[in-house]
Amino acid sequence: MKKLAAAVAILALASMPAAFACDKDKTAQAAEFGKGPVKDVVLTGYLTDSNCGAKNANASGKSCALHCIKDGAHVQLMSDKTLYTIEKLDNPADHFGHEVKVTGKLDTSTNVIRVTSIESVARS
Repeated sequence: MKKLAAAVAILALASMPAAFACDKDKTAQAAEFGKGPVKDVVLTGYLTDSNCGAKNANASGKSCALHCIKDGAHVQLMSDKTLYTIEKLDNPADHFGHEVKVTGKLDTSTNVIRVTSIESVARS
């Protein structure tokens, strides 16, 4: 009986990271645009969510990222090994799962981007 209880406890502990994956990063949600210097940017990368970050910044992370966005996470862009929070994005589901080019204004103090355009990057 003790072995069974130990096995159940180990399985419960092993599954905890997955259960809390969509609750991880609240700092990205607090960032605001316009708190610091702003510059024009054109960045290429993958959209992800503020909870899972770089882990979902790829083609296979689309469904998890969309789930986290529905649960309140912010949309982020992973570009050049840096995560940028997207201030607002209409129809984010259209842009997950493939590489995108984001044009906009970047608040360099908070890494928040105010998007002026977003488009899919064509693969050759």
